[in-house]
Amino acid sequence: MPRQLKRGFTLIEVLVTLVILTFGLLGIAGLMAKGQRIAFEAYQRQQAVALATDMGERILGNRMLAATCPPGPGCTTYIAGAPVLTPLGAGLSYNQYLTGGTKDCAAAVCSVQELSLYDLALWDGLLNGYGEQQAVGGARVGGIVNARGCIQELANTSGACAGPGAAYTSSIRVSVSWQGNDETATPTGANSNCGTGLYGVEAKRRIVTYDLMVQQTCP
Repeated sequence: MPRQLKRGFTLIEVLVTLVILTFGLLGIAGLMAKGQRIAFEAYQRQQAVALATDMGERILGNRMLAATCPPGPGCTTYIAGAPVLTPLGAGLSYNQYLTGGTKDCAAAVCSVQELSLYDLALWDGLLNGYGEQQAVGGARVGGIVNARGCIQELANTSGACAGPGAAYTSSIRVSVSWQGNDETATPTGANSNCGTGLYGVEAKRRIVTYDLMVQQTCP
């Protein structure tokens, strides 16, 4: 009777298989890491859009102080509270609210001036990550990386005012900038400079904008 040949895997064949499998797993791991970075970028952009929209709605709800102060003592407009050169997001305004320096308009009746300061303080806190904190330790986990918020007036029609008490239109831009993971195209344009110089490499600066039109009272 012919002898039956028994054949198994040699050590070399096993090693070759392991090498091929390792390269395949490394490729999958790299793909997963890249996918996580892209997902995080998308999450940050979604959060920035939500923050910009939030402030836009606050301005529309208190449009008297969007860009100009009504007659009377000095006040802080939304534009003055979050200028491009010193944007919100460092947490200073929110800390003032926490210590009682800014009136809590959710618990008491506020004037239009008090409401603008309250809105700016809360926005500063949201930009700084106070929207979500760990139960133990209180670490802020709800923000995006180095978020900053700016409010600008792009243009207005005050030059065509018919007289005191009439209305003119003001074009407002709310911007939120943050630090991205990788370098991309640098934001350009005179009205896209929120957060300029704050992230080391300008190509890592991300920005979203929300434009709105509000009616103001002619002086």
